[in-house]
Amino acid sequence: MQVELAREMGFCFGVKRTLKLFDDLGEDSRGVDTLGTLVHNPQVVADLKRRGVGMLQEVSDSSGGTLTITAHGSSPQQIAEAQSRGLRLIDTTCPLVTKVQKIAMDLHKQGHQLVVFGDHRHQEVRGIVGWTDNTALVSTDAEELVPRLIGLSRSGKRVPRRVSIVSQTTQPADRFKSFVADLMRLLPDDFREVQIHNTICEPTLDRQSAVLDLAQEVDIMIVVGGHDSANTRHLAELSLEEGLETHHIEWPEEIRPEWFEGHKLAGVTAGASTPDDVIADVVRRIEAI
Repeated sequence: MQVELAREMGFCFGVKRTLKLFDDLGEDSRGVDTLGTLVHNPQVVADLKRRGVGMLQEVSDSSGGTLTITAHGSSPQQIAEAQSRGLRLIDTTCPLVTKVQKIAMDLHKQGHQLVVFGDHRHQEVRGIVGWTDNTALVSTDAEELVPRLIGLSRSGKRVPRRVSIVSQTTQPADRFKSFVADLMRLLPDDFREVQIHNTICEPTLDRQSAVLDLAQEVDIMIVVGGHDSANTRHLAELSLEEGLETHHIEWPEEIRPEWFEGHKLAGVTAGASTPDDVIADVVRRIEAI
């Protein structure tokens, strides 16, 4: 099989920065925990576990020592709790996520009702909501969101006539645009001000554009990265939307020769937290078919 690579793929600068900060701790990292998954990649997680790194779901699960804020960020409430417990904090939040957090906090203080376009279960989104005193609304469906906004407006508790929208950094750009258009169409006239902040990060946009271009040239697409990685899943979804046979894999060993029967050129792309050596192993396995 011949293989063509996406022009942009693999580690983004935010993930590289996170792993560099963590590598500075040394090979033996016992006594260090991460609040959630450091990055959504199984190979990276396995390596951290080998080095003795623990993973916590809540700050209260810590037994002391060092707590790492992941690349996806955290809420101020969690940071305050960690400090109150005397934990040493290492903050590896991606600077582009920090930027969204600051926008959200500032708009909340100015009296805007914040809307986050994203997955309410994702670490990044939960952190952003925390920077608004947990008042932000999260949705990817304008028809579902608008009744909630109207309900707040008529409850008397808050009157969100000023609405501001930000996006989870790894969302597909076209879906964000559609969401905004639908929201503007459905909002009543008494919502006097709507601000739109396109906070999808540049590395995400570059990788999405690259996979769409690659999809026009290849017969089959292999997307490499964690199943928990939002940006990787979106790359696979975009490829599928182009009508291309697409397989999202985490490990090179998942590749099946029968996938490539009848195909001549395979495209390979990878999420922003996928290591280069994993991508290289995937390419070698495909080329050997």
